[in-house]
Amino acid sequence: MKRYFLILTLAILCMPEVFAQYNYRMEGKCGLDVKWSFDGVTLVISNVNKKGEPMEMDDYDISQRIAPWAKKKLNIRKVQIQRGIKNIGSCAFANCPSLQEVIFIGNDVESIGWGAFLNCAHLRSISLPVNLRNIETIAFANCTSLPSAIIPERCRVADQAYMSCNNIKMVDIAPTAIIGHLVFADEVMVNGKTRHAMYAGELRRLPSYVNIGNCQEFGLSKESVDKCTNQRKVEINYDYATSEIDTIIPVAKEANYNTYALIIGNQNYRFASNVPYAIHDARIFADYCKRTLGIPVEHIHVSEDATKQMILEEELGDWISNIPNREDKKLIVYYAGHGVPDVKNKNKAYILPTDVRGTNPQRGIALDELYSKLGELAFQQSSVFIDACFSGVNRNNEGVTEGLREVEIEAEEATFSDGNIVVFSAAQGNETAQGFPEEGHGLFTYYLLKELQTSEGLVNFGDLSDRITSNVSKQAPQLKMQKKQTPTTRFSEKIAENWRSLHF
Repeated sequence: MKRYFLILTLAILCMPEVFAQYNYRMEGKCGLDVKWSFDGVTLVISNVNKKGEPMEMDDYDISQRIAPWAKKKLNIRKVQIQRGIKNIGSCAFANCPSLQEVIFIGNDVESIGWGAFLNCAHLRSISLPVNLRNIETIAFANCTSLPSAIIPERCRVADQAYMSCNNIKMVDIAPTAIIGHLVFADEVMVNGKTRHAMYAGELRRLPSYVNIGNCQEFGLSKESVDKCTNQRKVEINYDYATSEIDTIIPVAKEANYNTYALIIGNQNYRFASNVPYAIHDARIFADYCKRTLGIPVEHIHVSEDATKQMILEEELGDWISNIPNREDKKLIVYYAGHGVPDVKNKNKAYILPTDVRGTNPQRGIALDELYSKLGELAFQQSSVFIDACFSGVNRNNEGVTEGLREVEIEAEEATFSDGNIVVFSAAQGNETAQGFPEEGHGLFTYYLLKELQTSEGLVNFGDLSDRITSNVSKQAPQLKMQKKQTPTTRFSEKIAENWRSLHF
């Protein structure tokens, strides 16, 4: 009798767990054409738009507008985000104490909102979608069970996004990611005052702008960064010598919040010869933008070996076009890589993305169309630096298009439309934009960086143009190729009278 009584008692006690998914089945809305449903274990976020259009979740907070599942105090252990959901709303899953796993079906999520997973102390498994582009402030703060943080390519991570995730053992930051202030720091109390302990675990990858000198700004310890940097040097066999301008970089006295920079280094091409030093050029120019010009890290995009889609859609389309109040902002665009003429169309000049053949330049990015796009964006000022030539010959005197080896063509000059645009080009006419092997840079880029170093970034465009032109013109004939190279500076008609007085 006692045995049967014990079995009956255990059955009664276990019934809530056994039938949880039936007892707690609930659903509701969490955005326009966005539905949530809960089965007692898993919360599913679904797109119910009849046209199949991507939809956004609602934003919440932790006091006034609380997510519906938080109001009902549902015991959520797993979250599943279905296809067609563009974002995770602010504070959507904040303070879910039992949440352990987040699963993304597809790669449609582009943004994780402010405090989205704040205080989810048992969250252990989440693999961020490859198309994720934004992680907002304290999105994962106090997720004390997270074992790792892997940041995708071109993702912008806001300040303190992973604050006090003190069990993270490994961090992997894609080279093109942009991280903010104290992202990985641990907030601790010392003698009643808040202090920050830097992340000291394993670092797999880092963007080039993170170094021992500035790593604590991002919440990373010097020891971890030093170890990662030394490992990176061992793994990558660069084909350049380190120049003095790479290591002695002046530091701005104040931040330059009104300037943005798009930096492209195209070195490794699928269908054309490589461009020596182009990635190195881009990385060091980015360092000068960050340190010497004082541009915030989140305002700088570095795109290495960029395809046409990366340049036109992701950078110019998704990022630059969405910068607010552009009429009050400055834009810097830097490009190192191949340029190519279209011999079938009046030698029209094109930038060559890494996935386009030199024999089909019209599939690249026409310079005049690029300038037209920059004019339409209507920044207060746009300065463009192009370390490329459009003669069909590269830094190694190799032909970019079939049949043009060592044959230099004079490309047509691109025209300007509206806008306040100044363009600094490495060479003119049928000249070649040469490499400077002794310094490990393109010749034009070396003297551009040299002027930024010497002037500490405080140089007007007129003086910058004069000095680059003079130095490059003198040095070019002394290089191995012994060719003439004359940088040029052009500008839109709107600023013809005052371009020389402009500055970064």
